[in-house]
Amino acid sequence: MQPMLRPLEGTLYIAVGVSQEALDTELQKEVRQRTALLQASFRTLQPGVRLQVEVFPEENLRRELLVRNRTGLSPDLLVVNEATAQELARERLINTVSFPATVLDQLDAGSVLRVRRADGTLTGLPMELQPQVACFDRRSVQRSPATLSELLAYSAKGMEVGLSLDAVNLAWTLGPLGAIDAVGNLLAGAPATPLTQTSLQNWLQWLRQADQQQHITFYPTETELLKELMAGALDWIPCRSINITRLRSHMGKNLGVAPLPSGPFGGASPITRERVLAFGVNSSPVQRQLALALARFAISPLHQRDMVSRSQYVLPVNREVAPPVRSSSVVAAMVEGRQQSLRRSTIRLVEGSSKSQRDAWQALLTRFLFDDLSQQDTLKGLIQLLGSERSR
Repeated sequence: MQPMLRPLEGTLYIAVGVSQEALDTELQKEVRQRTALLQASFRTLQPGVRLQVEVFPEENLRRELLVRNRTGLSPDLLVVNEATAQELARERLINTVSFPATVLDQLDAGSVLRVRRADGTLTGLPMELQPQVACFDRRSVQRSPATLSELLAYSAKGMEVGLSLDAVNLAWTLGPLGAIDAVGNLLAGAPATPLTQTSLQNWLQWLRQADQQQHITFYPTETELLKELMAGALDWIPCRSINITRLRSHMGKNLGVAPLPSGPFGGASPITRERVLAFGVNSSPVQRQLALALARFAISPLHQRDMVSRSQYVLPVNREVAPPVRSSSVVAAMVEGRQQSLRRSTIRLVEGSSKSQRDAWQALLTRFLFDDLSQQDTLKGLIQLLGSERSR
């Protein structure tokens, strides 16, 4: 991709969405450092462009944009999850965009397909991939468990395991335990067959078995898992690759990273977070030109290669950039995590569900593991919940 030669000048206002429960001073610092790297690279081509960044809880962006759009103060660019961009576009809180085939053909085809609307426009431009992997403390874990059976065996010998009940972060267990098709089919509106019920029963039984282990603890959010691992209270957790930066700053060489465990029904089924650049509704023609130029630069082989080489622990969406799997075991684990999510098509679990469904899922499982709900009632609740959006 050739950089724009005509000099541009101005300030771009960028909103970065992050999980509300993860938003703290350290995360804000990380986001600003990453944006500073993007600005420094972009200014080698366009020295007259400055970036002004604000960090928001992604869950609050809809409300924030309702106010800002009315007052003409919407950001020029938003860095958000692909599912968030879809929701914002449906309510016309962001502008959809078009890019020539020469730009899009460079990108991961599945990522482009997920942001493409029926009219051919895009809800955003795919920017980076954040796979889910296993993170562990090398001081107490010599080798990450390769299977769920090993996970239980290691914990029985004292390995402290943390798991999150959050739907997105727990989905990796559905594939190995044979329940991913059951969840996907219910979300698609299919009836609950005996096989569906049996699959979900087996998954719930494994969660119960894990919860009864002395050294396995379920937490509400991934943020708590990260804090406990850094504090030395946990030895092994599933984690989003973008959080490796924070873990490594606290744990140094003691941090180990590996693919998530498989199970009797196959490989893990993690969800890869896909981050996109979305476009605000109030940009002037000059601001829009700046935003488009920065977006094209962000997905260029030049920046995507730089992004990976600087160990930002994300995978490129540009297919011309090959992640260095041979020189980095961490990158190799991330690539395997991405492949696991593709093989299991787990992104459809996010696309096919609403935030209210995912919140209700967590509430149901919490009641189940605290013995406030029987397994049979939990099963009934899950079946009703997962089919609720289609039945309205």
